[in-house]
Amino acid sequence: MPGPAHETLIALLSQRPDLLDLLLRTLGRPGLPADVEAADSTLRIANPLEVRPDLVLVAEGERGPWVVVEVQLARDDDKQRRWLAAAGVLLDARGTMGDVIVLTHDASVATWASAVARVVGPAGTRLTLEPVVVQLTLAEVERLLATKDPELAVLAAWAVHDQRGRDAQEVVRAVVEVIESSRDAQLRAALVQAMISMLGDPLVAIVREILMNPIVTTPSPAYLALRREIEAIGEERGKTIGKAIGEADALVVVLRTRGFTVDALTHDRIAACDDVEQLRRWIARAVTAHTLADVFAPTDDAA
Repeated sequence: MPGPAHETLIALLSQRPDLLDLLLRTLGRPGLPADVEAADSTLRIANPLEVRPDLVLVAEGERGPWVVVEVQLARDDDKQRRWLAAAGVLLDARGTMGDVIVLTHDASVATWASAVARVVGPAGTRLTLEPVVVQLTLAEVERLLATKDPELAVLAAWAVHDQRGRDAQEVVRAVVEVIESSRDAQLRAALVQAMISMLGDPLVAIVREILMNPIVTTPSPAYLALRREIEAIGEERGKTIGKAIGEADALVVVLRTRGFTVDALTHDRIAACDDVEQLRRWIARAVTAHTLADVFAPTDDAA
């Protein structure tokens, strides 16, 4: 079964075919045909045979350009016949030859994909399809990050999604830096969510560490912007694990930003509080408090 890294990238490219075009052009390859859009990827050949590529892009109308996109994380020898069948059906239906583009991060898969769709009949008939194989190695990752484009940076994160070494960690840190540089808060939140969906647990931990422990020296307009971003992240997470956790994490960030040491006892106290309004009062106090005691002093609302 395809995993989150596969499904998230397919969903992203399905919604944003122009991002695939930008990826190809950034890596020095020909881009996509103009005005292609995602279409139903079920291709029927003399029912009941069906072929389901990951993504099919076609131009408007019944005839014209087409592109099949396959996100390939591992070998799948069924693709020998399926890629040939898909290309044959689209060539016949659309009246022109298109492209089969294979995206992978694995060198062995790239080698396999280049040669798998070759068959020879008993009498020597040859049927061959050579897809456009795009392998995202560290060299390609550097080119994507160099653009400073947040959306291309997410594709760089996908390239190391199943790794855990120092290189992968550095890539993820660089990706977060590029995403956080965007002024579009909605885009930042969407890209962080997509990246987390792609990554394995070790790299998700790196993302969480960066987002929840930003470096800010003194309260400032930059701090206020950070606070809003942390709250936005907290709200998104709150859909699944509760708003209180998001507020508690935001409070810890504010305290550390102000220079307070959040020891185990203080951290446990914050984590144990499930009163969202109380947490928000503590956050408001933490902005100007001189001591931790000021932050957690009893509320005098009844007066």
